[in-house]
Amino acid sequence: MILTRVDEYVAERIEYITNNSKDIELTKSEVVRIILHAFFKSQKDEDFEKVRELAIKMRKGLL
Repeated sequence: MILTRVDEYVAERIEYITNNSKDIELTKSEVVRIILHAFFKSQKDEDFEKVRELAIKMRKGLL
């Protein structure tokens, strides 16, 4: 299991999705897993450089 802190915006979006998916009892963990799965399935190997770029921007407070 991977535990990490997320910023408030991401947490709010995940909360929004789960609150609006009560009819299928979607959990926060499922939302995160689905988002990660969709991201990795849609990426090509060369696109992972974008992840590095976004990480650098986030660390500098630019994202």
